[in-house]
This record gives sequence, C-alpha cells and structure tokens, in this order.
Amino acid sequence: MRMIILAFLVCLPSLVNAQFRYDYPIVCDDTQKVISVLEKEFEEKLSWKGLHVNDKSVYSLWTNEKNQNWTLLKMTPTTTCILGTGTNSVSTFGTLL
Repeated sequence: MRMIILAFLVCLPSLVNAQFRYDYPIVCDDTQKVISVLEKEFEEKLSWKGLHVNDKSVYSLWTNEKNQNWTLLKMTPTTTCILGTGTNSVSTFGTLL
C-alpha cells in the first residue's frame, strides 16, 4: 500500500501539469446545412459568437430558450463542426456569477 501511495505522490507533479485531452467523435458537415438543421429542426438561435485568434474560425453558441438545449460549433465559411451539445442552458450574460 505504501508503494502505491509513494508512486502516486511521485507522479502527482506530472499529473497536475498534464494537458487535458478529451477524446470523443466530432461531427462536421457543410456550414449552411448545420445551421439550417439547428434553426429548423431544433429551433435553436444564435446566442453568441466569437473569432478564434489563431485560425480565424468562428465559435458560436446556439440555444433554444424553450427547452434549454444548446449546441457549440466551430465554423469556417464551408465547414462546421459540432463541439458539444447539451441541455439546462441558462443565460448569464450581463450578470455576475
């Protein structure tokens, strides 16, 4: 047991400095097609967007206020990737957390 604890303590500094890696499938498709599906099928509207400083792609957040669903996109003029989807969306813009 002591060896396990010792091994953990020795490895702890490298674990703390490790970069976060998130492995999951990302779905990409034509930008206009993705936006059309979000607007028509999921009734989501653009809530926020921002320009990425390195590759000039646009990150955007789409939400449906009625059912509180949301979708996070990374967009280029031709291709859009869905980075995440979820529920229980709450707008906090303009408020202090």
